[in-house]
Amino acid sequence: MQLNHIALSVHDVEAAIRQFATLGFVLEGRGKHYSNGTPTAFLSSLGTNVYLELVQASGQPAPGLLHLAFEVADLQVKCDELIKAGYEYEAAPFFNERNQTHMAFLRHPAGFIAQFNQLKSDEDAT
Repeated sequence: MQLNHIALSVHDVEAAIRQFATLGFVLEGRGKHYSNGTPTAFLSSLGTNVYLELVQASGQPAPGLLHLAFEVADLQVKCDELIKAGYEYEAAPFFNERNQTHMAFLRHPAGFIAQFNQLKSDEDAT
Protein backbone atom coordinates (compact mmCIF):
# COMPACT_ATOMS: atom_id res chain seq x y z
CA MET A 1 0.00 0.00 0.00
CA GLN A 2 1.31 3.46 -0.82
CA LEU A 3 0.04 6.98 -0.27
CA ASN A 4 -1.68 8.29 -3.41
CA HIS A 5 -2.86 11.78 -2.40
CA ILE A 6 -4.09 14.02 0.41
CA ALA A 7 -7.54 15.57 -0.03
CA LEU A 8 -8.28 18.98 1.46
CA SER A 9 -11.55 20.86 1.61
CA VAL A 10 -11.21 24.52 0.64
CA HIS A 11 -13.61 27.45 0.34
CA ASP A 12 -12.44 28.38 -3.18
CA VAL A 13 -10.55 25.96 -5.43
CA GLU A 14 -9.14 28.75 -7.65
CA ALA A 15 -7.78 30.70 -4.67
CA ALA A 16 -6.33 27.51 -3.18
CA ILE A 17 -4.56 26.68 -6.47
CA ARG A 18 -2.87 30.09 -6.31
CA GLN A 19 -2.05 29.64 -2.61
CA PHE A 20 -0.42 26.23 -3.09
CA ALA A 21 1.48 27.52 -6.16
CA THR A 22 3.39 29.78 -3.79
CA LEU A 23 4.52 26.59 -2.02
CA GLY A 24 5.75 24.97 -5.22
CA PHE A 25 2.65 22.95 -6.18
CA VAL A 26 1.69 22.73 -9.86
CA LEU A 27 -1.81 22.22 -11.26
CA GLU A 28 -2.13 18.75 -12.81
CA GLY A 29 -5.85 18.75 -13.59
CA ARG A 30 -9.35 19.87 -12.71
CA GLY A 31 -12.59 18.01 -12.28
CA LYS A 32 -15.83 17.60 -10.38
CA HIS A 33 -16.16 15.66 -7.14
CA TYR A 34 -17.67 12.21 -7.76
CA SER A 35 -20.38 12.53 -5.11
CA ASN A 36 -21.60 16.13 -5.27
CA GLY A 37 -20.16 17.72 -8.42
CA THR A 38 -18.23 20.48 -6.63
CA PRO A 39 -15.03 21.74 -8.30
CA THR A 40 -11.83 19.83 -7.64
CA ALA A 41 -8.20 20.22 -8.63
CA PHE A 42 -5.17 17.93 -8.43
CA LEU A 43 -1.80 19.49 -7.66
CA SER A 44 1.67 17.95 -7.55
CA SER A 45 4.80 19.02 -5.79
CA LEU A 46 7.61 19.02 -8.34
CA GLY A 47 10.35 16.52 -7.63
CA THR A 48 8.28 14.63 -5.06
CA ASN A 49 5.48 12.10 -4.99
CA VAL A 50 3.24 14.46 -3.01
CA TYR A 51 -0.18 15.11 -4.54
CA LEU A 52 -3.03 17.23 -3.21
CA GLU A 53 -6.68 17.00 -4.17
CA LEU A 54 -8.48 20.25 -3.48
CA VAL A 55 -12.26 19.89 -3.07
CA GLN A 56 -14.44 22.97 -2.87
CA ALA A 57 -16.42 22.76 0.38
CA SER A 58 -20.10 21.98 0.13
CA GLY A 59 -21.85 22.20 3.47
CA GLN A 60 -18.75 21.38 5.48
CA PRO A 61 -16.10 23.39 7.25
CA ALA A 62 -13.07 24.41 5.24
CA PRO A 63 -10.17 24.35 5.04
CA GLY A 64 -9.46 20.94 6.41
CA LEU A 65 -8.36 17.40 5.83
CA LEU A 66 -10.97 15.31 4.01
CA HIS A 67 -9.02 12.08 3.67
CA LEU A 68 -5.73 10.42 2.85
CA ALA A 69 -5.89 8.23 -0.27
CA PHE A 70 -3.89 5.04 -0.72
CA GLU A 71 -3.30 2.72 -3.68
CA VAL A 72 -3.82 -0.97 -2.91
CA ALA A 73 -3.36 -4.14 -4.93
CA ASP A 74 -6.68 -5.68 -3.82
CA LEU A 75 -9.41 -3.33 -2.65
CA GLN A 76 -11.70 -5.96 -1.17
CA VAL A 77 -8.90 -7.62 0.82
CA LYS A 78 -7.85 -4.24 2.27
CA CYS A 79 -11.46 -3.30 3.11
CA ASP A 80 -12.07 -6.65 4.84
CA GLU A 81 -8.85 -6.22 6.84
CA LEU A 82 -9.83 -2.72 8.00
CA ILE A 83 -13.43 -3.64 8.81
CA LYS A 84 -12.04 -6.37 11.09
CA ALA A 85 -9.81 -3.70 12.69
CA GLY A 86 -12.84 -1.54 13.57
CA TYR A 87 -13.23 0.72 10.55
CA GLU A 88 -16.68 1.28 9.02
CA TYR A 89 -17.63 2.09 5.45
CA GLU A 90 -18.09 5.74 4.69
CA ALA A 91 -18.69 4.64 1.07
CA ALA A 92 -18.64 0.93 0.23
CA PRO A 93 -16.51 -0.22 -2.75
CA PHE A 94 -17.60 1.16 -6.11
CA PHE A 95 -16.15 1.80 -9.57
CA ASN A 96 -15.48 5.44 -10.45
CA GLU A 97 -15.92 5.72 -14.24
CA ARG A 98 -14.29 9.17 -14.41
CA ASN A 99 -10.88 7.99 -13.27
CA GLN A 100 -11.32 4.26 -14.01
CA THR A 101 -10.60 3.28 -10.40
CA HIS A 102 -12.20 0.93 -7.91
CA MET A 103 -12.46 2.83 -4.64
CA ALA A 104 -13.85 2.77 -1.13
CA PHE A 105 -13.85 5.17 1.80
CA LEU A 106 -13.49 3.86 5.34
CA ARG A 107 -13.83 5.74 8.62
CA HIS A 108 -11.70 4.90 11.64
CA PRO A 109 -13.62 4.83 14.96
CA ALA A 110 -11.82 8.09 15.92
CA GLY A 111 -13.26 9.80 12.81
CA PHE A 112 -10.33 9.71 10.37
CA ILE A 113 -11.36 8.87 6.78
CA ALA A 114 -9.14 6.96 4.36
CA GLN A 115 -9.77 6.37 0.65
CA PHE A 116 -8.44 3.19 -0.97
CA ASN A 117 -7.94 2.93 -4.73
CA GLN A 118 -7.38 -0.11 -6.91
CA LEU A 119 -6.62 0.79 -10.50
CA LYS A 120 -8.82 -0.69 -13.20
CA SER A 121 -7.66 -4.12 -14.31
CA ASP A 122 -7.77 -5.56 -17.82
CA GLU A 123 -10.69 -7.77 -16.67
CA ASP A 124 -12.81 -4.63 -16.12
CA ALA A 125 -12.60 -3.81 -19.83
CA THR A 126 -14.62 -6.89 -20.78
